[in-house]
Amino acid sequence: MFNFFDEIKKALKNNSFVQKYNIVNMSGKLLYVEGHAGILRLSKEEISFKYKGGVIIVEGKDLMLSELMPQTLKITGEIKRVEAL
Repeated sequence: MFNFFDEIKKALKNNSFVQKYNIVNMSGKLLYVEGHAGILRLSKEEISFKYKGGVIIVEGKDLMLSELMPQTLKITGEIKRVEAL
């Protein structure tokens, strides 16, 4: 089975920075995340979650956690900002 992130990691010469989390933002409407370690805050304006080494904050409008798996999640809505702390 094809895995987008695995293919990118293979192509990079120095891939040590891709070990913490991976995020794909699809046109500001869907955010796919690999590597989360738990939800911290969940509202229509902000969703924050832990990852190995910090916290990621997603801000927007009508945000919804549309899928939650042990290490992956999907957020839908109008995504305005994504910040890793």
